[in-house]
Amino acid sequence: MTGINKKRKSLMKPLNYIGMMRVTLTGLLLAIATTIMLQVAMFFQDWGRYNQTTDFMKALSESLKFMLAPRAWYSVFVCFAFFVLIYAILNRFFITIAIYLITAIVVFVAEYMKVKARNEPIMFSDMSEATAVGGLTGMVDRSLLTGAIGLGLIVVILALILEYLTHKQKLGRLNYFFSQLKFKNNLFRLIMIIITFSSLSVSFVVNADHNQAWLQKFGYQRVVYSSGDDSLWNGPIATFMSNVSTVIMREPANYSSKEMRRIEKEYDNSAKNINETRHGSTSGQTIAYILSESLANPNDIKGFHYKGANVSQHLEEVKQRATVSGKMLSSGYGGGTANIEYMTLAGFPLATYAPEMTVPYVQLVPFANTVPNISQLFDKKEVLHPFVGSLYNRKEAYKKMGINHFYTTDNKEDTYPKKYRGGASKDAYPKDDNAFSYLEDKILKQNNKKSQFVQLMTMQNHMPYYQGEYPNNHYQMTKPVVSGSTKTQIESYLAGVHESDLALEKLIKHVDNSKRPITLVFYGDHWPGIFTFVDPQNQAEEAHETDYFIYQNDAAKKRRQAQSNISRPYASPSDFPALALDAMNVKISPFYALQTQVSEQLPAFANYTRGKFVDEQGNTIKTKQLTSKQKRLLADFKLVQYDLSDGKHYLSQKFTKPVK
Repeated sequence: MTGINKKRKSLMKPLNYIGMMRVTLTGLLLAIATTIMLQVAMFFQDWGRYNQTTDFMKALSESLKFMLAPRAWYSVFVCFAFFVLIYAILNRFFITIAIYLITAIVVFVAEYMKVKARNEPIMFSDMSEATAVGGLTGMVDRSLLTGAIGLGLIVVILALILEYLTHKQKLGRLNYFFSQLKFKNNLFRLIMIIITFSSLSVSFVVNADHNQAWLQKFGYQRVVYSSGDDSLWNGPIATFMSNVSTVIMREPANYSSKEMRRIEKEYDNSAKNINETRHGSTSGQTIAYILSESLANPNDIKGFHYKGANVSQHLEEVKQRATVSGKMLSSGYGGGTANIEYMTLAGFPLATYAPEMTVPYVQLVPFANTVPNISQLFDKKEVLHPFVGSLYNRKEAYKKMGINHFYTTDNKEDTYPKKYRGGASKDAYPKDDNAFSYLEDKILKQNNKKSQFVQLMTMQNHMPYYQGEYPNNHYQMTKPVVSGSTKTQIESYLAGVHESDLALEKLIKHVDNSKRPITLVFYGDHWPGIFTFVDPQNQAEEAHETDYFIYQNDAAKKRRQAQSNISRPYASPSDFPALALDAMNVKISPFYALQTQVSEQLPAFANYTRGKFVDEQGNTIKTKQLTSKQKRLLADFKLVQYDLSDGKHYLSQKFTKPVK
């Protein structure tokens, strides 16, 4: 009986008490260190938000202060639970530490580089880009990446050596020490796996509102207007978890079948009235969307001066001759390209979706019942992109949206031709001059009566920007005074923008010489993240203004059969479909009748924030300042957006069906 009792007692010991304390202490120390270093990745930046600094010791000091806040301990909790989960599964002390540290290194590098580029932390929606490793590594600081890989290899080698020595009991007195650090009972291991896995899974299995309530128990305070500020305040882990549960759009007031029938009838009548004065069709015409990557006009930046030719001379001249032109209000700064692109195609602003809906191509398009967009009004629909096509779930999103072909460097079926991939130097992204040549080639081959939609997303001015990218670069930044690396990046960017400007001049000449009716919708998607002396929060409107224009050649103007009087000094990307169709003078569906009224009667959505607009004079106004008529139009627009995106689809197919 004594032997049986001893056996039962040993089975109840998961670890001896000392061993359990050692494992717990190790996990806590690693969790605290990880939380601090991830916060350093947020603070060790030159954006100037909430004590961000380029002084590492100051960044470390701010990170230590962050640890005094209760909300910081949510990150510690997550990291500790992750460590215990790995340990309970493997029951190997050194291998567990190695896996944990490698994961922490990868996350630190990813967080640091994304904040450096865009002042945004890693979001759950970014996980869709994990398959595009080749494309992503080209955007990462190579020295940092090399250092991280080297450190990871050292950690793995040390762990394997120590595990081997422990297994062979070749560590002398330490053999007994490490033998205490193992689970003795498989049932207890299973219980720990269940507890830690369940704790880490909460944000993934509950709805968004319950997820927020869970996080708030740890003191989480959501910063709605900026994920970057949210991560500085709450920590990048909390920000990541807060965006796991997706809400596309919260149901607007008065949403019902009856209300949607009223809207459908009202805008059907509106479409009929508009179509009485429109005589054109898309037949035989080409519309080309050109997303000019990271194109901002340096001449508009207050206090910024440089030596060299006007980098945006031709862009400014084309805007004067365009059918309509002005400033586009981007939702991103330093990034977010696919989100701006989605708005220009679908005609829905990001600002009216839920804050949790950060990447429509990932969170919305695959699950939507229908995705009405301007490309559907044309017979042939193509997208050209001199880069990999796996980022942002574009391949699947385009299929859902009705795009026929997506030409990329990694698409075996629709391959972006090598002769159009050349850059300014060996490692540089493809030049806009080459990209525009491919666009021209696509348009020239379309010489029949079929209509054509083609979108080009350029890459020349995409980050990173480095010395030697443009040989014989004569641009020099003179004001303000900035650090050497920032100055080098900006000067390289100036050279790139100048080359893009020259390429634009050639493109316009070729378009003008074409007998095919061509309408160009040209815009810069967002600023590059290198003008560190501009605060994208305190100078939000300035930092989110890029140039746009809708340009038509003589053939397109002739097809228009009417004088255009469109004016939109400040436009949301979501205005582009209505503006383009107005410029082409083509008949529209009730869906585009609604969008036309929005572009004509509402100020532009300020997509970089929520509940704000920018009027024709560039003044920021709040929703409550809109007239009663404007508020009613906005309410109708949100109801339609909700019904088509996430609602019960009360609207009939006729509402969005193209008019022939």
